[in-house]
Amino acid sequence: MRALQTEKGFSLEHSAIVNRAYVTLQKPLARGLYMLRLSEDDLEHKVQTATSNFLHEILEVNEAILEADSPDEVAVLAAGNQAKVDDLVHCISDAFEQGDYVLAKELLMRLKYYSNVDDKIKEVLQKYAG
Repeated sequence: MRALQTEKGFSLEHSAIVNRAYVTLQKPLARGLYMLRLSEDDLEHKVQTATSNFLHEILEVNEAILEADSPDEVAVLAAGNQAKVDDLVHCISDAFEQGDYVLAKELLMRLKYYSNVDDKIKEVLQKYAG
């Protein structure tokens, strides 16, 4: 009986670990941040400075989302944002393959901003749907 409880606890613990790993690997930003942690170079714990041009671009996208008059306009913004995310994911993958963690970190910082934009787009689309 005690052995069965021990096995059950072991199974639950390892199942939780596998589930967390699966969720981490599914999302490019979480996956990239994890890979930086493996290289002992964590984006979360270091201040990154984005260029003013990049921040201006993000500000413009956020303003466009807020000013969109229809779900179709938001969908166009979503498609443009997704294209940037896809491009960044590809570039991040290349940076990791080349062992360029400095570039990977910079690109992950940008991906973090675009992920936030994606969240805002989803919020606006839910308001139109609701």
